[in-house]
Amino acid sequence: MTSPDSGSTDSPDASPQAQGSPDDQRSRTDPMDEATHRLRPSRILISQAADALPTIGVASDVGMRHPTNQDYLAVDVDKDARHVVIVVADGVSSTEGAEQAAEVAATTACQYLTACLAQGLPPADDAVVSLFGHAVRRAHRAVLDHPGPRGIGACTLVAAICSPDRVLAANIGDTRAYWFPSSGKERRLTVDDSVAQAQIDLGMPREEAESGAGAHAITKWLGARAADLDPRVHAYSPRIPGWVMICSDGLWNHVPDPSDLAKVFWDFVAKAPAGPDGRPDPNHVADALADYANACGGYDNVTIALWRLDEVPAGTTPPDPPALEQTAPDQTAADQTQVGQPS
Repeated sequence: MTSPDSGSTDSPDASPQAQGSPDDQRSRTDPMDEATHRLRPSRILISQAADALPTIGVASDVGMRHPTNQDYLAVDVDKDARHVVIVVADGVSSTEGAEQAAEVAATTACQYLTACLAQGLPPADDAVVSLFGHAVRRAHRAVLDHPGPRGIGACTLVAAICSPDRVLAANIGDTRAYWFPSSGKERRLTVDDSVAQAQIDLGMPREEAESGAGAHAITKWLGARAADLDPRVHAYSPRIPGWVMICSDGLWNHVPDPSDLAKVFWDFVAKAPAGPDGRPDPNHVADALADYANACGGYDNVTIALWRLDEVPAGTTPPDPPALEQTAPDQTAADQTQVGQPS
């Protein structure tokens, strides 16, 4: 995660960027079952069940300016393949263990959320917020407990649970989730934890805030020196078919306006070949978006995960405002027994 405007790093710690060999692009300590999960050539861990679904597409690329890929993507589904769990983590370049932090955080959160779905998705909003809060704290604790060869790193994180009934997303930092409906206006499902967003909240125009000095500095992260671990949690109930996209800032920094990004996205969907189900192939679209980021300069690592919703439940009505848009309360005391006290 770096700023394409200034070349400076978004940083909770001003230490030099960690370096890595090509082998570092592969997973080193996967907490998931190797019998049911496989690692793609890039920094992606996807279960066999998820990889078999024609509605899921993933891509990750090192970009044009970095020696290593510090993004990490983990994808899984519940036992009925009704809920898709997607987690993208983006390592903070200026921390020593950024690659390891992103890998551990993404796999830990994905594993935890998928395991919880075995009991079903909580129906109450407060329980959903608590679920994501626990996932974030487990990921943070795992990053602290599994430092990289040169120290403890830091990362941002977005975790999403996608189903035809509801899309849930929680974020720490500036990795984003979007909803692109087949018709109508696109919707961002996350709000950045960044200096730019703080200025926007105070009334500064978005263009000015996102182009200002220090705009890309994040105000929340996991891992080294993290102080605020409360994720923003959002929910959206799709009423028509569409796509969920989760991406690191290596993509959206090139197209920060959601409407402009939606145009780019739909252009690639229109050009995508048919997948095994006869519909646009999500993997092709994800690869095309990664190539687009590199064609724009490839200033950063880029990671994209897509989930395509082809049908909505019968009896749906026009979209309402999100039913849930909250910040998870501090659960440190409650988490002590389960995940340990964040340090």
